Amino acid sequence: MLLQLLFRGRSTYLSQKNQWAWAKRRLDVLMRRAGGVAQSGSPFSMLNRLLACLLALLPLAAQGQTAAGRVVSQTTGAPVPDATVRLEGQPAGTRTDEDGRFRLPVSGAAPDAPLRISHLGYEARTVPLSQLGPPVGLAEVAYQIGEVSVTYERLRTLLLREWKIDPGSVIAVTDNYIAHVRETDTLQAAKLLQRTSGLRAAFASARLVFLPNGTVKTKWMLFSARSQWELDEAQRTLHLVGPKGAAGTMTVVELTANRLVVSSTTNPERQNEVYIPAN
Repeated sequence: MLLQLLFRGRSTYLSQKNQWAWAKRRLDVLMRRAGGVAQSGSPFSMLNRLLACLLALLPLAAQGQTAAGRVVSQTTGAPVPDATVRLEGQPAGTRTDEDGRFRLPVSGAAPDAPLRISHLGYEARTVPLSQLGPPVGLAEVAYQIGEVSVTYERLRTLLLREWKIDPGSVIAVTDNYIAHVRETDTLQAAKLLQRTSGLRAAFASARLVFLPNGTVKTKWMLFSARSQWELDEAQRTLHLVGPKGAAGTMTVVELTANRLVVSSTTNPERQNEVYIPAN
């Protein structure tokens, strides 16, 4: 009952040194309210020492309420924002902030309960609650883009910008588009074949904008559309997924600061499409 009273309202991890200091202050306040004075040599001083022993032997009640820590890159030491943190076996969790820090309610969890920390582009890691304290380092994984291996952060740096179709690839993009339409609407494809020059001009003015949230915005004259860019964690590759899903998936086979090349995932007969930075 005394421990519950002392730690009422506390919800953070405290070191044993801080536990003792805080408990003593709390006890002094309670004794003053009761008309007593917790001075050295008094019975209350003995009670303080007894309380310190209890705190050293028992896990702090508040320790089972909130876990706090920080997630960083194992390679650079930089914070890893937006990492997912959750107790294994529990659906709910939290995410790290911009500084890689997190706080997660863990009421009732054992001190050695496994905490799973994961982030796209990093190897997931499991850490017992009792080992929280030092920053948790996550190891980066490499993605294979053609013949080049790149990290997640490098991939984002190269990809997240505005692209346009390379002039030498406009014909290939147009032909691929007509072939794609023909699979579901032969009449519409026949009409497009009669307007290939206008279609090529329209594609030449199109822009692809890659956003951090996984969205690809296509701006095409007065029209716009949305698709997705996705990292395949199993194959360690990068895909562009159209509105129709897997049927229109393209795989990135080359990505540099000046060139983006994609190839049809489902139809190897389609020509590769080449894009270059729009600005």
